[in-house]
Amino acid sequence: MKRLLTTLVLFWIAHVIWEGTFLESIAFALPLYLFFTFIDQISRRIALLACIAFVAALEILLVPATTYWLLPSSMPIESNTYFSYALPAFSLFYLGLIAWNRTTAAAADHQKAIQSAIDALANNQRAGIVLLLIGLAGFGVRTFVPGAPTFVSYIPSYCLYISVLYNWYARSPWRWPIIGLVVFVLGAYTVREGMFGELFFWLMLLTLFLMAGRTTPLSGKVKALFVTFAFALLLLIQSLKAEYRHNTWGYSRQERSGNAGLMGELIADRLSDPSKLLTPIHFYSSFMRFNQGLMIGSAMAKVPLHEPYANGEVLLSLMHPFVPRFLWANKPQTGGYENIRRFTSLPQSENTSINLSPLGEGYVNFGYGGILFALGYGLLLGYAFQLVFQLATTRPTLVLWLPMLFVGCLTMETDLLSTWGSLLNNTLFLVTLYWLLGRFSVRL
Repeated sequence: MKRLLTTLVLFWIAHVIWEGTFLESIAFALPLYLFFTFIDQISRRIALLACIAFVAALEILLVPATTYWLLPSSMPIESNTYFSYALPAFSLFYLGLIAWNRTTAAAADHQKAIQSAIDALANNQRAGIVLLLIGLAGFGVRTFVPGAPTFVSYIPSYCLYISVLYNWYARSPWRWPIIGLVVFVLGAYTVREGMFGELFFWLMLLTLFLMAGRTTPLSGKVKALFVTFAFALLLLIQSLKAEYRHNTWGYSRQERSGNAGLMGELIADRLSDPSKLLTPIHFYSSFMRFNQGLMIGSAMAKVPLHEPYANGEVLLSLMHPFVPRFLWANKPQTGGYENIRRFTSLPQSENTSINLSPLGEGYVNFGYGGILFALGYGLLLGYAFQLVFQLATTRPTLVLWLPMLFVGCLTMETDLLSTWGSLLNNTLFLVTLYWLLGRFSVRL
């Protein structure tokens, strides 16, 4: 009730005091309600879906609404036109996301699922060590063989993170050194590649899952500290990312190099003068980084006026993960390059990774029918999440793999091919891993 009352007050402030339109005010207040919901769920349950909902609302609603108030000329279409699609599309996406988890009793007690995983890992510290070795091997392949298939590079490297959960819940005496090693490897890879999203999202995912296993929920003060640290880390990343990439990246992905000394200097500079994190240019770049309304709005401005609707062509991407690249030489790459070029007027280069988002793809394919497409996308993710809990009744440790299964679904700054491909390929890898290690008497 407190969350609802606070949300209504925020809506009133946005609509009456700040003079936002009705749709803008809803788009401002709703994400804050979902933020409060996400914070409330931390340590009480596995807050993965709440996290996905809040991040999506931030990118689709809150940041665009604020931009319309502060810098309306930077947005490609008029406010009411944008929110007439974005607001109902997000709302149905959210309803689909939580639909299965409101009707199934197993979703109501995540801590029991975690406890079942802990019981399954009793006297089984071998599995965590094996996953650690697989993860290290995966990181080695993706680092030194950049063109290697994801099934032998990126996906196995995720085992490094899952090994943290296995070793932690198995109460391994090596759990703290392993956590330190994982953080070091992740940091070293971030320095080498200049890609910061993996660092932030995996640290957040692991923290959420470790908190979910607590026997007593965290206090409000501890949660506030956690959220403050997360936002501070995000501001730090955004403030140094552009400068670091400018000095270590070339034009193409092959022209990238790491510079640990430069990274250390930039971090020391920001920490010695925290006010630099909030300079107008850094705050603006951090803010606009989450403005998915630019991409969706640009698509709405171009489609169907200058580019016809794709009429469901996006659904063909659901078949792409089933066809290996060596059998399909021109198989589309993930990353959204073609969608941005075709459906928007935004500049794009090989070194950028902007995407329309699944909700944006819904519009360019079906127009306002994309609202129903958003519902289907939410139902897909929500059902996949709930299915893991159902399967965990016979394989309890499956719940510890949720971060890997959903790591590609955490943000709307992606496309359907990336999301679906990530979810499906990670699932296929997990099934193969359970079967293969079982042949060697390693019980996951």
